[in-house]
Amino acid sequence: MIAVGRIGRLFGTDGGVMVTLYSSFPDDHSHEEPLFVEIDKLAVPLFCSSFERRGQTGAVVHFDDIDTA
Repeated sequence: MIAVGRIGRLFGTDGGVMVTLYSSFPDDHSHEEPLFVEIDKLAVPLFCSSFERRGQTGAVVHFDDIDTA
């Protein structure tokens, strides 16, 4: 696995997060495939219910099954 971004802060009250994308993030990423998030040094697969690019290096992401802060 390679690091492709970093979760920065919460976005709204419905479980969204702001993500800073690294240059290694693929332009053709399929949102049907999970993103692996490192939680307590474990790679946890999370599926995106929405992924909205914000400029070149940002995105607002909502993950399935996470709907609160």
